[in-house]
Amino acid sequence: MPFTAETLTQAILATGTLFAIVNPVSTAFVFNRLARNHGEEEKRRLSRTASVAAAVTLLVFMLIGRPLMAFFGITLYAFRVAGGLYLGKVAFDMLGKELRNAPEEYTAPPQDIAIIPLAIPLLSGPGAMTTVMVMREKYAVAAVVLAIVSVCLASWAILHQAPRIDRALGQTGTNVVERVLGLVVLVIAIQFVFNGISGYMAQLPGR
Repeated sequence: MPFTAETLTQAILATGTLFAIVNPVSTAFVFNRLARNHGEEEKRRLSRTASVAAAVTLLVFMLIGRPLMAFFGITLYAFRVAGGLYLGKVAFDMLGKELRNAPEEYTAPPQDIAIIPLAIPLLSGPGAMTTVMVMREKYAVAAVVLAIVSVCLASWAILHQAPRIDRALGQTGTNVVERVLGLVVLVIAIQFVFNGISGYMAQLPGR
């Protein structure tokens, strides 16, 4: 399919929508906390891995998300609930004693941090996956692909600069932002669960 002016317009609209949902800025603060014990080179590797994994996840869901979920008998409602529960764990980690008082004890392998929770569900969570599946039906494939690539490149750039943001804020500033964002992530997690349950209930027969 030729890349027309209409496709470019669609790509711009899709990029704006997807960027707002992915919200890599808030993920950058989670990244700083989870990767605090890793060196600068490792942090750069983590940011690349997380962004690439998020891009691959979103591209897969754009192309085969609906049939894949239908094959396994998974509904979007269950997906939202699962994503919400995991985000809740991340939020409690941000607010809880383990990361707040003893970050040196948080020793999850770097590759685990990059894929879960950074790539999934923070960068490419249920909201983003649902969005790309819906946009696939509304926009040209080229527009959605460009949007995914653009947002993931922006995510990489933001995560890449996350340690500098951390240093600029200082320990006190980082702690304040972490608490606030921990609460925000918890609220988002609860909203995911609510949306999943309410959506499922609404489609039941007789309702």
